[in-house]
Amino acid sequence: MTCHSKLLLKKKNQLVNNIMKPEEISDNDLIRGCRENNRKSQEMLYRRYARAMYNLCLIYESDRDNAKDILQEAFIKVFRNIGSFDNKGSLKGWIKKIITNTAIDSYRKNHNEVEFIPVEEIIQPISEEESATSILNTKDIISQVNRLPNGARMIFQLYAIEGYSHKEIAELLNISEGTSKSQINRAKHLLQQWIYGKNFKFRVVGQKG
Repeated sequence: MTCHSKLLLKKKNQLVNNIMKPEEISDNDLIRGCRENNRKSQEMLYRRYARAMYNLCLIYESDRDNAKDILQEAFIKVFRNIGSFDNKGSLKGWIKKIITNTAIDSYRKNHNEVEFIPVEEIIQPISEEESATSILNTKDIISQVNRLPNGARMIFQLYAIEGYSHKEIAELLNISEGTSKSQINRAKHLLQQWIYGKNFKFRVVGQKG
């Protein structure tokens, strides 16, 4: 692309940003603007996805201030790496991946002791064949997931919501595949009990790592 063409494209993006309403501007237009380090495009992209991504951060990190830190750090990575987005998938999915990786990095750095659900707190086991997402039938699921110990919550989010395999989770969190599988099973059972009103406290078991 010639310098003249680049200048025309830049002027076009500026004109689009100045005239059109935010909701009328496509992701592709915002991506082009962000690749040129256009501040308005960056602000509009942030406003478009920040709320949804903040809610995602809250599932990984229940502390609101820490969740905000994860969000800010992730969006810095988004703007820094926007040139690598290849348009093969959705922009939202690409941003979610960055949020997830940033949350995992924060988790590794800030949790010296990983808290899991002990097996003795589970009254009745759930079969392996049962889907982890089969219990996601209530509006309160996010608040219930946030009640899980940090390690179990992270595993549940990665497996049941984000679709990671147990092998991938084991590699990401430096745990065994067996630990990932058992924590999903225990988390499902606890969530079912909480959702259906059997509210009880459980003892936390820590694992150094």
